[in-house]
Amino acid sequence: MANISVSYGEIEQSATQLGVGRDEITQKLQAMQAQIGNLVSSGFVTDQASGKFNAAFQEYTTNANAVVAKLTEIQSFLTQTASAMRDMDSQLAAKIS
Repeated sequence: MANISVSYGEIEQSATQLGVGRDEITQKLQAMQAQIGNLVSSGFVTDQASGKFNAAFQEYTTNANAVVAKLTEIQSFLTQTASAMRDMDSQLAAKIS
């Protein structure tokens, strides 16, 4: 039984899909932030509640963006893993005479 099985293509494809998903989430967050900004400037304006709501949504967006940024780290890890494993395989093969 093999102790290792690696598909560089699958790893790299997953990394690419994480990047695409991250970009989609980022775009959606930006659109929602703009929508809420418009709402609290015209459709939901109160002395206190609208400002607190806007601040809470801003905090949510900041936290969501921090989570989304972690996808970049995971994407980078996958890309580097595929590269490192490919290099290791080449180095091992080069040592075989």
